[in-house]
Amino acid sequence: MRKKYSNGKWAIAFLCELILIVVLVFANIKVYISNKMALTNHADGFETKVNNKEVSKKQKGYTTIALFGLDARDQTSSSLENGSRSDSIIIVSINNSNGDIKMVSVYRDTLLKITDEDGSYTTKVNSAYAYGGPQLAVNTLNENLDLNITEFVSINWTGLIKAIDAIGGIDIEVLDKELGKLNEYIANVIDTTGIYSDGVFESGTQTLNGVQATAYARIRSTDQGDITRTERQRTIITAMIKKMKSSGWSVANEAIDEALPYVYTSLDDDDMYDLAKKVLKYNMAGNNGFPFRYEFYSSDSKGSCIAPSNLNENVVALHEFLFNAKDYTPSSSVNEINGMISDETGFYEAGRIDWDGKGTDTSEESGDGDDDSDSDSSSDDEGSDDSDSDSDSDDSDE
Repeated sequence: MRKKYSNGKWAIAFLCELILIVVLVFANIKVYISNKMALTNHADGFETKVNNKEVSKKQKGYTTIALFGLDARDQTSSSLENGSRSDSIIIVSINNSNGDIKMVSVYRDTLLKITDEDGSYTTKVNSAYAYGGPQLAVNTLNENLDLNITEFVSINWTGLIKAIDAIGGIDIEVLDKELGKLNEYIANVIDTTGIYSDGVFESGTQTLNGVQATAYARIRSTDQGDITRTERQRTIITAMIKKMKSSGWSVANEAIDEALPYVYTSLDDDDMYDLAKKVLKYNMAGNNGFPFRYEFYSSDSKGSCIAPSNLNENVVALHEFLFNAKDYTPSSSVNEINGMISDETGFYEAGRIDWDGKGTDTSEESGDGDDDSDSDSSSDDEGSDDSDSDSDSDDSDE
């Protein structure tokens, strides 16, 4: 006589099978991630500093990662560790509960405080990576902006080029006024990486290859210099994500394989696994540029800088944007740095920064150069364009 099973026992058996399937799937994901991470250059023993424990508490529920795009004439993996200025500095905030991702570009010419073995001093924030690699760069962001960044990802031009080529290029709206500088930068990127590309000779929506897109992301002599350059950089990232999501897994996988040898990161297998588990609910929720309100400032030793006006109020706006923090009070450390910058530059403007709290949705951006910073800033000053003769001779055409 055949033995009968109750519905309850069948349910338990089905649940066990389901659990087994899930375990096998995630085990395969772990193996996949482990294999991919073996391609990267890993920063062993990476540690960061935060201003105080209250900062960590207020950012609980968020994962914050710093992305650095390096302006390195040396495109080997060793150049990822230090000695190169960060051409692009992007703070990525991930809301762990709903998957919202927000990006903030810190303008590379922003005047902030750096604290290293030589002491404390103000200079352009992109110098931090050159002076002390990702550790000093991350610590500088944490100290000046009341952040709790514990991880970073750095990539050089070659990695970006290979990833974009692997997905078949990205569609970007190129303006007439950008064509001249775009082709100048294309020649510069070819010279640096040894990767050939044709120029771009027509405006309008163009499918840019890796070299062309990298050159596009470097243009800073139109509109407001570094302000609109960071918009282009975020447009490139958003276009890459959109293209990979629409191209299928095999294309995305190839792009990952091409880029990872040119990546330097503190993220390990477990970190990547935790991020991968939530990938289906990630949503690009907005982006912006920092500082939101600023003035252009120049000195003989530092060249043309972007000075927060003032740092305290900019940090309040930053926390509202990244972490939905209402009525945030900057730490005493940020308040002290604000005094340093204001005393040096003479810019003391205080008062709430009035903005929409959402930032720019790059899914609709056309790279038209509209400033995403506050309209009260000195937006008609062309003080940060390519022609400045600052001490940071990291742009070949400067």
